[in-house]
Amino acid sequence: MKKYIVLIWVFLSLSCDDYLDIVPDNLATIEIAFNNRISAEQFLFTCYSYVPNHADTQQNFALLAGDEVWYYGEQDFYVNNVTSARLAKGLQNGTEPYLNYWEGGRGGYNMFVAIRDCNIFLENLKDVPGLNVAEKNRWIAEAKTLKAFFHFWLMRMYGPIPIVDENIPVDATTEETQVKRNSVDEVTAYIVGLLDEVIESGDLLEKITQIHTENGRLTNPAARAIKAKVLMLAASPLFNGNSDFSGFVDENGNNLVNPVYDEQKWVAAKEACLEAIESAEAAGHALYEFTDLLPIGQISPELREELTLRTTITDRFNSELIWGVDKHSIGSLQRWCQPRWTGDHNAKFGDTKKSHAPTLNMVEDFYTVNGVPIEEDNDWDFADRYNTITIQDQLVEDHKYTLQDNYTTAKLHTYREPRFYAYVGFDGGKWFSMETEDPEDLPHLNAKLGQFSGKNGFEIYSITGYFTKKLVGYETIVTKNVTTFVDYTFPIIRLADLYLMYAEAANEVKPAPDGEVYEYIQRVRTKAGLDKGSDLVTTWAQHSNKPNKPTTKDGMREIIQQERRIELAFEGQRYWDLRRWKLAEDYFAKPIRGWNINSASIDGFYQVKNIFFRDFLTKDYLWPISQSELLRNPNLVQSPGW
Repeated sequence: MKKYIVLIWVFLSLSCDDYLDIVPDNLATIEIAFNNRISAEQFLFTCYSYVPNHADTQQNFALLAGDEVWYYGEQDFYVNNVTSARLAKGLQNGTEPYLNYWEGGRGGYNMFVAIRDCNIFLENLKDVPGLNVAEKNRWIAEAKTLKAFFHFWLMRMYGPIPIVDENIPVDATTEETQVKRNSVDEVTAYIVGLLDEVIESGDLLEKITQIHTENGRLTNPAARAIKAKVLMLAASPLFNGNSDFSGFVDENGNNLVNPVYDEQKWVAAKEACLEAIESAEAAGHALYEFTDLLPIGQISPELREELTLRTTITDRFNSELIWGVDKHSIGSLQRWCQPRWTGDHNAKFGDTKKSHAPTLNMVEDFYTVNGVPIEEDNDWDFADRYNTITIQDQLVEDHKYTLQDNYTTAKLHTYREPRFYAYVGFDGGKWFSMETEDPEDLPHLNAKLGQFSGKNGFEIYSITGYFTKKLVGYETIVTKNVTTFVDYTFPIIRLADLYLMYAEAANEVKPAPDGEVYEYIQRVRTKAGLDKGSDLVTTWAQHSNKPNKPTTKDGMREIIQQERRIELAFEGQRYWDLRRWKLAEDYFAKPIRGWNINSASIDGFYQVKNIFFRDFLTKDYLWPISQSELLRNPNLVQSPGW
């Protein structure tokens, strides 16, 4: 029997759920780890423990490394000490890379260790006492899916990576350990093949029924959704016909990223997305709707619509979630998003950190109330959007549950789509929580210098003047005596994501968009409160200065991309989307903008400020491999530009 080196990594931020217990340190040999059902199951949970914590801004660096949010800093102290923020500032390097998931370090951990442990599990889960065949097959399917996901994680970062189908024996020669990078096409085929084995076996559950003990375990819809994600990445411009990587070759001159565009990659992605959707819907997944009864009594349809949009993320067991893994730091993330609007909030300084701040760049992405981009709406004052306006007369009626009466705010905050008010907090904007005594009289934020929601001396604050309402549960209560943040499962994949991927892939394989393209994006828009009684084609015809935009392939591509940027805002999806669309250099190279938070006056506060200037170069699309790793393994080719 082959012998392998076994290292069990222990992470501090594990789930409170029992299923994420890991193998204890004293299980020193593989034989002991697999001699009974309990220890074998713990080894499986070790494999699960490598899934990056998607509620953590370092492990899930996509939350902070793009242009959606920015962190405060007197002299940028905090920003400079969060690794993902250093990435956002363009400080990546090829000597000791930040977020190094290739070999571990600088905020990342060795994802190849995760793959190795999955391989150990698959090679040794055989005749375990107390383990029945059905359960054994399920565990094997889960480990294979995790192994596929870990390869996908690396592929998103590095592109071509070594495929690790089997572990290298301890007694291997030096030459055998010096692996090479496989091409993106080869890696894609490998991941898809592994997931197809799982899907065709039928060994994964269709849905988790024991939600309190098995929440986060992989299912058949989750495996199909991961497959769809992989094929969407492979079909997208970054890896499909990207001439920028034409010189990225191995030692034999073979392209590591195929420079020739292949439409069949979109066909495969489209098929995978549809299969994932059908599997998810058959298992009971559906777009979420808030139906809870609240102790404060009846709430308005407008407020219920907002809660539908907010609790799509913060309802732990909701129908839209296809896969997410519970980990402890969700309470921490909510604290960084939570603003202050009372004296009690100010007193509980550590529980209301309010610095996970949406940028003006992101705020301007949201549609108008008419469901079209703000720069396209014929009836919306785009040119004067930064001017101020007092909420009076008709504005009061139109913004009863979103803006404070007789408050002066920016025109930019008026007549926006429902997701803007559900996802973003801002000066003069209302914020519902279970602290609210009267749902007809919601509290609002005061975000200027010296106010409760604003900057108050040397402290933690929003650097942009905005707050991430989407990631804070409405059950949150912060008083002098108690702080309550209700945990939820941060989504890795949810149904709306699949719907929009399918619309995108369908659009790419057709000469012009049709009903098949429109259907699933329309479902997302309808849930978001857009196109009421109508459809997006009619919306553009009636309200946009580009009335034919949805009828062309290029125009529909722009619409789908913006819909993804809005619907999936603050979930870490925008970062990866802009990269795979090869648009990161357009978005990430723009200045990070916000309001002038150092002013206490209306006119002073509502001045647009450039917070940070940065560059994004072609080389930044792929992570570098460290110089030390290249010296250890001369068979590795460095990523272009590094």
